[in-house]
Amino acid sequence: MAVSDAVIGNLTMIYVAIIAGIKAYGLVIGRSFSGGFVLVVSTTLVGLILIASLTWDLSRKVTHAISRDHIHVHEMCKGGICWHGVAVRSPASQVCFRLPQHQQHHDGPA
Repeated sequence: MAVSDAVIGNLTMIYVAIIAGIKAYGLVIGRSFSGGFVLVVSTTLVGLILIASLTWDLSRKVTHAISRDHIHVHEMCKGGICWHGVAVRSPASQVCFRLPQHQQHHDGPA
């Protein structure tokens, strides 16, 4: 699961936790913040968290895509079946498929 998926799935909980944190901070310093201030700050922080998680996921995908380009992938085709990403010496690349031979028995004229 991507980090941004987890953030989006828990967006309401994150929003409420940030609001509770702002209110707790106000109680600790002995100050009461207005509703508009709490709304603006909490929305800004949730937006920053969402942008950070999307950026993190995007950077991981780019890093994975770049590192995948440097890996040499083996591909073996035999009998019309191609094994992509399977080493030539791998047991999976040596699998043979055979169709069973059906024999017809006739006991007499049909």
